[in-house]
Amino acid sequence: MPEPLKLKGIPASAGYAEGPLFNLDPVVARYRRKATAVDERLALQTAIGTATGRLAKLIQATEGDAADILEFQLAMLEDDALTGPAFAAIAAGQPADAAWRQALDAEIVGYETSDQDYFRARAVDMRDIRDQVLRALTDDCAAAAPAGAIFYGEDIAPTRFLETDWSAGGGIALKAGSAASHVAMLARSRGVPMIVGLGPVGLGASPAHLAGVALLDAEHGGIVLGPTRAEIEAFRQSSSSFAARRDRAETFLARPAVTKAGTAVRVQVNIADPSDVDGIDVSTCDGVGLMRTEFLFGKMLPDEETQYRAYRKVLEWAGDKPVTIRTVDAGGDKPVPGFTV
Repeated sequence: MPEPLKLKGIPASAGYAEGPLFNLDPVVARYRRKATAVDERLALQTAIGTATGRLAKLIQATEGDAADILEFQLAMLEDDALTGPAFAAIAAGQPADAAWRQALDAEIVGYETSDQDYFRARAVDMRDIRDQVLRALTDDCAAAAPAGAIFYGEDIAPTRFLETDWSAGGGIALKAGSAASHVAMLARSRGVPMIVGLGPVGLGASPAHLAGVALLDAEHGGIVLGPTRAEIEAFRQSSSSFAARRDRAETFLARPAVTKAGTAVRVQVNIADPSDVDGIDVSTCDGVGLMRTEFLFGKMLPDEETQYRAYRKVLEWAGDKPVTIRTVDAGGDKPVPGFTV
């Protein structure tokens, strides 16, 4: 019996999970090249239609921050600026799968190399869009995970997270990933334990390790593969202690914040994206101390309607509580294309 394998990562959503491992890293299916460029174009159009239909179905079953993520993906798939280069490559002789991958990979690089955490974290959404269409092109269906599984791999797609039933438990352990990603936000709002940053080797362990139970400690950022009986017992005690502390803390959330001497203290939240408020009960805070707006500035300046929707979402959530909005923080180490010099 192999020795337990212990790995360290970064907590992204606190909690504990015990269960079998499920490999997220995809097995690449082969694409059958079509006879003509016209057929290749039709194949890609059909695959994009399949992906948009899947997203539309998911949107109907979700709300709040999850729906916002899916609506972003749907809007991207319906944007000719995203799909146009792929169709142009098909017209030049490339097969649909290579044309789509090339076009999306170029977009993904732009997100990954951004100097803003927000946009770097959105790269996973672009990879999700890419892979959904590639799966549709190859008729490849994602394998089903067992109930209570701990998902592990390079990263996890937002759609995979939203299609998973977490009511039976489970968790997420990623070699890469980001605590600022959409999935991390979703995990925190739904109480799904998650760690990121296990490293390039990560869970690349022996089959004996991968076949057994895993213990995910997303409070401290660790995972144990092939644990001993003593480690399992200690883990369960830590899990019970965490649950008790969490339940006790929740009893204080709606109470006013005051010092021991009775002085009231205003407690406000800082947000970097409107979706951040979806996981916060407004009764547990005194409004928004700072709403950053860097998320609005990507490859182009936002129009008035885009800004209006973002600000309105947060203001409606806050009700009569104050919201401080930093309308722009650009220049110096924060250049904005088309705006700063």
